[in-house]
Amino acid sequence: MRICKNNITDQIRDLFDANPVRVPEARIQPLCMLEIKDNKPKYLGEFKFLVKDGFEHDITINTAQVSQVSNVKTKKIDFKIGFDILGNFIKAFGLDPAAIGASVKGSGKISFSFGNVIRKYVDTLELGQVLVANDIKGDPDNIFIEEISKNKDVKLALITDVLTSTDFSLSTYKDNETSAEINIPLIQDYLGNVETGLTIEKVSENEVKFKGETPLTYAFTCVEINIDPETGKFSRGQWLDTIRSVNSKPLSDVKQIKIPKLILDENQANPLLIEF
Repeated sequence: MRICKNNITDQIRDLFDANPVRVPEARIQPLCMLEIKDNKPKYLGEFKFLVKDGFEHDITINTAQVSQVSNVKTKKIDFKIGFDILGNFIKAFGLDPAAIGASVKGSGKISFSFGNVIRKYVDTLELGQVLVANDIKGDPDNIFIEEISKNKDVKLALITDVLTSTDFSLSTYKDNETSAEINIPLIQDYLGNVETGLTIEKVSENEVKFKGETPLTYAFTCVEINIDPETGKFSRGQWLDTIRSVNSKPLSDVKQIKIPKLILDENQANPLLIEF
């Protein structure tokens, strides 16, 4: 499913080359692996379990606040389309979308935003150094990896960056110009009868913010890696000929393992929401 072009997905794509996730979840983290076939990812597990004889080295996972997309509202879009998207986020935070939808009846348009956005990422150059310096190899005998290495249509991707958020807000409108009031007491009554870590904050008559306890990943970036089926040696994928480090300087050391970014959706104007 493609969503309409809006400022948040534009920034996610343009600033981070990231793939928006349809249903946010906490398990999507840096140094986790995906199996990708026909541009559809399947979660495999942590990178360390891909390594022959285990991976005992510490790779730094950096964190940074992301002001570019924090609390930035999407453009106003058709309520049904917007709530179909937002409903999956509501589910991810443990709520029933129908209960929230009952409080926003009469709305023709909707916009939403994410708050407390944190970027978590690893430097692929650091990972490359560790792999080369310690002669670390993948485990080609792993039954899952063995099958992937034999199938040219299936690729392995390592998650390097994620965007997480602990809260989101929704704003409702009758049309492009007129606000539509949210029945906030109805939402408060509902939250009082369910087991959830969410709290609710009234921002205005037509905007409400939900705050959760667990950071959920709603976008990610990954790189393709290959494992030689005979030796287990890691190598880069073929999407790009070079890779740039976190500070955008070209990679020059030929001893580094060059791992290009893997973009699942090439349509930057209308990015896909990725389903797991």
